[in-house]
Amino acid sequence: MKRISILLISFLAFHYSMAQNSMALYRKADSLYNLKEFSGAASAYTDVIKLGSTDPGIYIKGASAWTMANSPDKAFELLDAASQNNKLVGSDYNNLMAARDLTGLKSDKRWKTVEQNFKQRVEANSFPQQELVYGRKDGMGLLMTQIKPKVKPNGRTVIRVLAGSWFSSPAWVERNVYYTRRYLEKGYTVFMVAVGSQPRFAIPDEIGDLKRAVRYIRYNAKQLGVDPDKIGIEGGSAGGHLSLCIATADDKIDANAADPVDRVSSRVQAVAVLFPPTDFFNWGAPGLSVINVRDLQKANRVYGAFDFSMYNNATATYDRVSDTTARNNIGKEISPINSISSDDPPVFIIHGDADPTVPLQQSQVFIARLKEAGVPNNFIIKKGGRHSEDDMMPEVLQFVDWFDKYLK
Repeated sequence: MKRISILLISFLAFHYSMAQNSMALYRKADSLYNLKEFSGAASAYTDVIKLGSTDPGIYIKGASAWTMANSPDKAFELLDAASQNNKLVGSDYNNLMAARDLTGLKSDKRWKTVEQNFKQRVEANSFPQQELVYGRKDGMGLLMTQIKPKVKPNGRTVIRVLAGSWFSSPAWVERNVYYTRRYLEKGYTVFMVAVGSQPRFAIPDEIGDLKRAVRYIRYNAKQLGVDPDKIGIEGGSAGGHLSLCIATADDKIDANAADPVDRVSSRVQAVAVLFPPTDFFNWGAPGLSVINVRDLQKANRVYGAFDFSMYNNATATYDRVSDTTARNNIGKEISPINSISSDDPPVFIIHGDADPTVPLQQSQVFIARLKEAGVPNNFIIKKGGRHSEDDMMPEVLQFVDWFDKYLK
């Protein structure tokens, strides 16, 4: 067991360090900026962009740094590029206008053009949306956002699970609209679902929240303008894992539930995910379990996701699950590879062979098990693909065809 733990730590530490290159450079840029070393910061932000970052916020930071380094031409170069970015959203425009270090550019005749281009791009990237409360727990509301197509709705629904490292936040909705345009432009209605987030809530809680979200959409389908029998689900990384947990779960319906929403099915009709964790007991290689390696979970900032607890009726408290056997039982339940059955919905997975975060093996073994069970599936290994949805282009566009096929 000790040898397995050492191998696991070595394996994940290597991959984790690979994932930090871009982030480390970004943090270096921020640090230099705070130290008022603007030329160095500007160069570092620009290098982050060259590494493939398409986050408009980094372009604005880079432009601010170039402005303070007395290089307005380079600043406008970044702002011009940002103004054509399909990820540009309203908060980016607000950040542009509020950035004090860009003040020196506002007297330049080029500024009005940049401002106008930002506005036009934000409008083009926007879709009608409405925030909904799909459930309540612990005195708080569970939130989802309905994104409506500008074209005639086709009745089909795609749920996008907002989760990364099992963190989740409704604040991510605005930026994620970009990744759902492929559905919206074809008439799909998209629901972006935030679940109870770690470290406050662990994976089993998040799965329960996501089931509730599916039930809410199905129960209120007529009011929401969607077909209750044409619901797909998608997500990447932790969002992909949670999607597969929903896809492989037994369709248990509590006909006596006090809330009528909980009396309907949480089943989905099709799934499309990116680089999902699927088996916490064979992480990258047979026998490498991550369920009880607590120090490693903390180092990778996912401890809360595996901090299991059970409600104690006698004391009205949530007691931490520390027993290894009990923790392993929960670990098996939240590893979707253990729940595959022949009646599961069709599954499409894309995973890069250069993923530094989730081993490609996680998708390979899952697809193999789907084939054994006779579940319709598709699997693409993206050559050179890392742990980023942007790296999955253009293959990820095939997700629309997948949902078209199975949400008939």
